Amino acid sequence: MTAEEPVVGVLRGFRWWRLSGDGRLLSPWRGPVRWDPGENESSCLARRGVFGWKMSRAPHPRGCPATRCECGFYALHALPSVNDELDRAIWEIDSATSGGRHGLVLGVVGGYGRTLVGTQGWRSRFGRVLALYAGRFVVGQRRDVEDTAASYEVPLYRDLDAMVAEWGPDRETVESLIA
Repeated sequence: MTAEEPVVGVLRGFRWWRLSGDGRLLSPWRGPVRWDPGENESSCLARRGVFGWKMSRAPHPRGCPATRCECGFYALHALPSVNDELDRAIWEIDSATSGGRHGLVLGVVGGYGRTLVGTQGWRSRFGRVLALYAGRFVVGQRRDVEDTAASYEVPLYRDLDAMVAEWGPDRETVESLIA
């Protein structure tokens, strides 16, 4: 069993969302899990039904996320990158393609409450969308990305370096947590 250390504040991280087409962000891989503007609270999706993921009715005693489960809101400490030498992971999509044909958009999320921190990222009980990025190669979804950023009242960046500089994770905090 590992010791728990309280951390004050919000951890920031990078993550992907699917554009819903109606100005909402959805989990890219867990079915129709919708992110709302403002605060979002995670639920356990441990049960998978015939038609996709179902919310578990038996919450973890200490809440989400739980160490022996996959629940909670995920984010990465660093920008996702493509590594052709490794098996492709679902996170390894070129950041420059955000807002492109695949229908995914990259952004920064703030996580707080019960949070489990790993070497590549973290998952938390509460999450809030902080910023979105759509690359300069956005095809056919420019209006969808702009409408989505407006409905969440978050900035939309066309320059990835600018978003990272303003909203990216605090490197010192990340390094102290994974050390």
